[in-house]
Amino acid sequence: MKSNNEEYQNFSELIDESKADLSSYIEKRLTLAKLKAFEKISSASSYIIYGLMMSVFALILFILVLVGLGFVIGDLLNNYAAGFGVLILITLVALFALILNAKKIRRFFLNTTLRTIKKIESDED
Repeated sequence: MKSNNEEYQNFSELIDESKADLSSYIEKRLTLAKLKAFEKISSASSYIIYGLMMSVFALILFILVLVGLGFVIGDLLNNYAAGFGVLILITLVALFALILNAKKIRRFFLNTTLRTIKKIESDED
């Protein structure tokens, strides 16, 4: 038969082992949470950087197309200044249309962003 002192010692050892296991488990869970957060942040940042790079190249292409179109319209009118003036008017009309449809455009980009986030989430699973 075990004495109270032996039972207390065994119980104390069990508590110490449980504390060590719990501490190890919590540490591993925190490490896992950090790694998941790093993965989500890096994945989201890669989409953002890729989007920014594509936007820069699209902007450069858009500017070159506008300049070329300005020269073409100017050549047709035999006046380059008038060609660029017409192009400026077309651009202002497009800008006005963007301002009038701002709510729809923002909603489109919001939905696109949410779909991208959902895609990132599903790719992780």
